[in-house]
Amino acid sequence: MKMLSKYAKMDFSPVLLILILLCGAAHALEDNRCWWKATLCEIKDPATGSLVCFFANQAVSGGMEKQQLSNKVDPIIKSLEDQPVDTKNINYFGFPYGLRIDLGCDNKLDAMTAMKTGLFTGLTPLVILTIGQPVHPTIIKPQNLDITMTAAPLQDGGLCENELCNFGWYVPFPILNGSVVYRIQIISNGLGMGVVDKSYSINVNGLITTQGEENPNSGFGTMGYQFKEMLSLSHPSRPIWPTSKHAPVMIIPGIPGSKAVIFTASEFKNSILIEMGIKSCWVGSYSCPQETFDGKIQEAIIMENTVIIRQNQLLHRFLGNYSILPLKAKSSGAWEEVMRTVCVRKMVPIPTVHGGKEFFYVLGGGINYGSVYRADIEDGDITFSELQDSKGRSVCRFMSEHFKTPIKLCIIRSVSQRGDKKQSDIVVAKFMYSTYDWTYFVMIHDKDFHVRGRLPTFIPEDRGDSFIVADNLKPQSDRFVIINGIEYNPYSRIIYFWGSTLLCSLDEGQTFLFVRGFDVEESSIQFIKYFRFSYHGEFFFVTTLEQVWWGQEGMDRVAPLRPSLGWSTFQSLQMLKGQDISYRMQMSLLTVFWDANKNLQEVVYIEQENRVVKREIPVAEISSYSVFTLAPPQILVYRSHNTFKFPSICPFHWEQLEDLPQPEQYTRIQQYVARPPLIAAPLGLQTVASLATYQGLVHHLLKLHTEYVQDIGDPAQTPIARLWKGKEKFQDYYFYVASNGLSSSGFNIEMDVFSAITAHPDITFPDEIYLDLRGSYTFSIYTSAGVPSDVTREMIKNIWLSAEVSDNDAIHVQVTREELFNRAAVLHKVRISDIGAFPGQALAGEGLMPFTMRLKMSNSDIKCFQQTNLGIESQGVQRMTVYIGCPSGKRLAFDISKTVAECTRLNKRYFDCPNPSVVPCFYYEDLFYPFFLIQDMVLGDSGPFLGSYTLKVVGGGPYSRDNIRYYTQEEILLFNSINYGAMQSLIWTYQEQTQPANRTKEGFTVLTRTQNNIRWICQKNSPCGDLVAQGLMAPDYYFIIEVSNKGVDLSTYCDYALRFEIHVHGFPLAPSRALSFFLISLATICALIFCYIAFHCCGPVFKTMGKAAYEAARQQYEVQRGSDISMNMDDRLHYY
Repeated sequence: MKMLSKYAKMDFSPVLLILILLCGAAHALEDNRCWWKATLCEIKDPATGSLVCFFANQAVSGGMEKQQLSNKVDPIIKSLEDQPVDTKNINYFGFPYGLRIDLGCDNKLDAMTAMKTGLFTGLTPLVILTIGQPVHPTIIKPQNLDITMTAAPLQDGGLCENELCNFGWYVPFPILNGSVVYRIQIISNGLGMGVVDKSYSINVNGLITTQGEENPNSGFGTMGYQFKEMLSLSHPSRPIWPTSKHAPVMIIPGIPGSKAVIFTASEFKNSILIEMGIKSCWVGSYSCPQETFDGKIQEAIIMENTVIIRQNQLLHRFLGNYSILPLKAKSSGAWEEVMRTVCVRKMVPIPTVHGGKEFFYVLGGGINYGSVYRADIEDGDITFSELQDSKGRSVCRFMSEHFKTPIKLCIIRSVSQRGDKKQSDIVVAKFMYSTYDWTYFVMIHDKDFHVRGRLPTFIPEDRGDSFIVADNLKPQSDRFVIINGIEYNPYSRIIYFWGSTLLCSLDEGQTFLFVRGFDVEESSIQFIKYFRFSYHGEFFFVTTLEQVWWGQEGMDRVAPLRPSLGWSTFQSLQMLKGQDISYRMQMSLLTVFWDANKNLQEVVYIEQENRVVKREIPVAEISSYSVFTLAPPQILVYRSHNTFKFPSICPFHWEQLEDLPQPEQYTRIQQYVARPPLIAAPLGLQTVASLATYQGLVHHLLKLHTEYVQDIGDPAQTPIARLWKGKEKFQDYYFYVASNGLSSSGFNIEMDVFSAITAHPDITFPDEIYLDLRGSYTFSIYTSAGVPSDVTREMIKNIWLSAEVSDNDAIHVQVTREELFNRAAVLHKVRISDIGAFPGQALAGEGLMPFTMRLKMSNSDIKCFQQTNLGIESQGVQRMTVYIGCPSGKRLAFDISKTVAECTRLNKRYFDCPNPSVVPCFYYEDLFYPFFLIQDMVLGDSGPFLGSYTLKVVGGGPYSRDNIRYYTQEEILLFNSINYGAMQSLIWTYQEQTQPANRTKEGFTVLTRTQNNIRWICQKNSPCGDLVAQGLMAPDYYFIIEVSNKGVDLSTYCDYALRFEIHVHGFPLAPSRALSFFLISLATICALIFCYIAFHCCGPVFKTMGKAAYEAARQQYEVQRGSDISMNMDDRLHYY
């Protein structure tokens, strides 16, 4: 209030008059201003083109609620026999949603006319979809991903007088397993009329169904309420607590007298009221007293898959239905109460992710007063643990025993997460010795508590031009420091303490600095209510009087945004332009937040229209108006007339970034380009079949992208190459069919329009870069002091660039200054380098350590601005987050082509397996020379691995892949370590030729690209040492080989861990088994020879003896037969 009265005394009507005139001229030029609009559409049936679009005025969350793919595009694509698609071996799928792109113009009646004009003049929207990283990546090589899709014009259904009475541009909306956060940017292709670019967030909503009548997650809450039924202009604003970059939805709690919240999955482009389906409501007890009862939702923390809310002293949890996330727990059917035995006083959110986990803290009340609990969430599982030291003491008990001072009351004010590998905590506690005697202490908790520092007791007077150093020994006023909360930025290592004033600490609580600008004289009537980082060098806070303030990390002053002179000017201009009528109406502030593009946004409730509106708070524009209105004009007296001008307080005229390198190597963002099929129709309107084909090919490309993690590497097998596998040689034929209009489907799939972007014509300064060991990033800043004839040498000498980093022991910034007097400019060359501070090695994309870097022109804080095609932007400050570690998207692969070629060359032969398969095969008696590739999946490059590595056989099995088993750790040591050579269990050994190889302390041989001579030995106690031949083929064996450079390669931070399979054939028999086989064979041969000799030497005698025996037997038979005949004759005669 005092601030408003201060501004009311100032007369800036001449300034407003000038701005009004300028605004009128600008408004006349912007009568036909148009921008891109995006509408999410559910694809009911891609075969018929059935779509249901959810426009901005509908009561929906604005997010994607279906997560299942559709196979209805498969028969359409498989019918394209004359197109370069695989119609036999691949099943194609489509996405559940698409995007409809339209033009929005100031004159709504001219929107369709503008779209038709744009179509005829070649205007086409391009949609850049950014797929967010999951909290806990499920693949070893996590990657960021962008895909630029060209929108396809399609005629809407229904009766129409002409072919273009109603149409829209459409693109598929890809979703990937593991990602629930998506950001789109719509730009023009550069043809036709100028259209303003737009960005939107459209995320996956797995909490409640708002699209249609179905509501399988009705346990989350009930929708259908109007804003006017529960909101009022008198309601205060409240913070929202989503996990930065990972929360797919946002929730505004704190609606008085109601269990309702404001819910959105599109950053409040669409928003709805939902009454939470909580059945229990605690009214207090003796162990957990409650002064007043209110059924509202006091606090809500939103994470990637879970929502935690507090109502009174109870915590409730709801796990969303996210089938695309690898959740360990089952999705919730209703709200679940957690921490039943704890009286909860407050929740403290942690907006950042550490180690693949999300965190928040719970402060105890009642019987648990003074206790702090930490919640760890990983893949849907949540665990709670109390912060205690190794002796089981809480914070308050530790401090009482540490200082040995009687404490009347111990209050935990706030907690934060440091983000280090120990996952240690920062605790701020208030210790009251009497009613007017208290002290705030900052402590670090890992396994024990460590006191870092003591906050000042009084707020000093605002004097000087820099930070005010806190001094506990000299009280300078009678205004007490009251702390309501803390915010810690793990990137910049800065802690901000907020409440009745604003303090910061650059050394994690050892020393403190007061930030100037916040009116300490009003600290008795207003406090800071909530504070949030952008994690890009900026922050804002909102006070109890609903004032919005803004500041930069490391800057000694904060500035008011609303109310302020700049805000009054900005609001007046918006009213004059008439583009947003919300500035003319009464409204109440609901919340303020940073969007995905790090722009400051406010959400307001407009009672007159019964709607919730998101509006940008343009910090640079408001700040420039404040500077402009406060700068006194200079009166210039001439002979003929007098005039005035507003002098620039910026020390330079303009700046420009130059010599920026291609971004992919540093940003690690994989980028693809996709375009719809080519239509032969004159107007270029797509068909239902062509759009179904478009989304099927986009899905297949992204599927190949996620599968591009193979053990055996082939540089040619990129996702783009595999998309057209086997069709490249017929590309001329497909072009002939298309150019002559001979396609049976009426459209043609162009193979060249699906590609990976590796070079950009327009390069911008990245927000984040990733550096490997000793890596560096270089660029230049060209700063002009003005027109050379008006610039003095002293003005040029006053242009200096300073560099600040959050940790000098981790990154180094080198700035070289060159004065260009003939151009009245200064050129600064900047080099950002890693200095080797990352501990050890890690897998690609894991355990990265973030640091911040800020470049600032001297004397340019909130003074330098520049008008661009995107509006007014600030100048003089460049910020960047630098991650050191192993960048994502790099992997080690077995180079089978090089290995086979070198084995053939050095062994003078190559014996393949008798029955070749997909597994590489090598001969046992030949030396094995393995070679490996380093593949950069972001750049699409492959190169030889030149570092050191260890090779271990970690599994295997004889004769068949089905017999493969993995060895235990003890077996791996026995089979691979030279330390166990006496056990006669080694599988392989290094064949020394020129020099011996190094070995680790465990006895593993260290190999390199030039020292990789491996001899298979398979000693008797090894698993391949005594193989039995099956049939007539020599024994064979399948080996699982593990290669790792961890601990032996000092040229990178990357732990290139790789396992692959090879097949070795032609094994000799074991000596003992060979000897037994030899003796058995010898005995058999001797027996056969003996029989042969015996047969030939004794054969005639045996033959004569046999004949004699035969004759004797025959004669005996004849005599016997004659005797029998005579006896028969005698019997007959006797009968007669």
